Amino acid sequence: MHSFDADTLALVTAVINGFMAIVWLLMVRSFRIAPTAGALLSGAYALFVPSLLCLQCHSWWPGSLGLWPQSYSTLAGFALMSLGVRRLMRLRQRWGDVALIAGSAGLLMLTGAFAKSGTGPSLLPLVLGSSLLSIACARDVLSGGRALQPAWLTALLALPFLLTGLLLLLRAASLLWLPGAGGFFMQGSLDRSTLAWLYLLMTLLIALGLVSIVVMRLVARIHYMTQRDPLTNALNRRAIASELRTLQAQVERGQRHSLVMIDVDHFKRINDQFGHAAGDAALLHLVAVLQANMRELDRLGRLGGEEFCLLLPHTTQNDAGLVAQRMCVALRQQSLQWLGAPIAMTASFGVAACQPHDSQGDTTLAMADWLVYRAKSAGRDRVCVADPEAMLGRMVAAT
Repeated sequence: MHSFDADTLALVTAVINGFMAIVWLLMVRSFRIAPTAGALLSGAYALFVPSLLCLQCHSWWPGSLGLWPQSYSTLAGFALMSLGVRRLMRLRQRWGDVALIAGSAGLLMLTGAFAKSGTGPSLLPLVLGSSLLSIACARDVLSGGRALQPAWLTALLALPFLLTGLLLLLRAASLLWLPGAGGFFMQGSLDRSTLAWLYLLMTLLIALGLVSIVVMRLVARIHYMTQRDPLTNALNRRAIASELRTLQAQVERGQRHSLVMIDVDHFKRINDQFGHAAGDAALLHLVAVLQANMRELDRLGRLGGEEFCLLLPHTTQNDAGLVAQRMCVALRQQSLQWLGAPIAMTASFGVAACQPHDSQGDTTLAMADWLVYRAKSAGRDRVCVADPEAMLGRMVAAT
């Protein structure tokens, strides 16, 4: 069976890096997918190409540059890769650590620290710096991938970066302790083709992993959008119904949850007097006020028009009434600012505890909706909380 030498494998790896640079550039320019991360990753892949095209062809570079362009191109590629992965994983970490690692390695290369000869850059800082940057990529994938499920998939995506970092550490050890060791990874001799194969494999796995992260982000985004109201970004009717069914199933196991229905008072008047744009702004204002008085575990959904539903897990009806009262007062005190003028806004609230033997939550919703009607009949801008048994009797009598 024909065996590829290291130069041939490096050429294949260079082609893959060039292809990935074009892929990420297309994602940025044509599809606007992860534009900042895509631009960084495209640049990283492009910078890897010169160091791989010909590991021994120093004559390609003018004058006596030797390995300098290849070395700094490689280091810059790892730095951009680290920044691109960090951006892709939506981490808030700054670029200072990447600049410190790359800058220190570049400076040590320039000064010739640890160099075995005076004819080229010091390779040890290059390899160590690239190793640390690759390990940083693995760390960032693990940190930012906590939102990805299942957890083993995140670990699998980080593994190629970690293995590349460890491979580079082994290369650094060879530069320190093996006599006559030279070159960054491999130099074309057949006995180093194993390293070339490993680097090719890591390149393929990293490329596949990065694209997979983008695909998973897109899928998560699409799933998120299918559950959200496009105007207010609150849960839509289908999503809030699903959340309510989950709570109702827990009620059957003895847990206590509550529900609040909210209806904006005189919403039609706002639309007629100020226009539909003001009506949209009023709904956004309402959601902002409600969310400022919610817990992280609470769920707010828009059922349609100016009607909203707030789910309060692990909350008694009395406590839910206090939450609704706080929201009612906050909305009354915070006017909507529209075109420089305040618009008074209020809402009517109906509070009901989730009822047992109501798997779909229809009875609970009907009770809360009836309470909103009662609040509006009593003058609006108020919270109506009633005894469930009394409410059921009134609802039956009304129907």
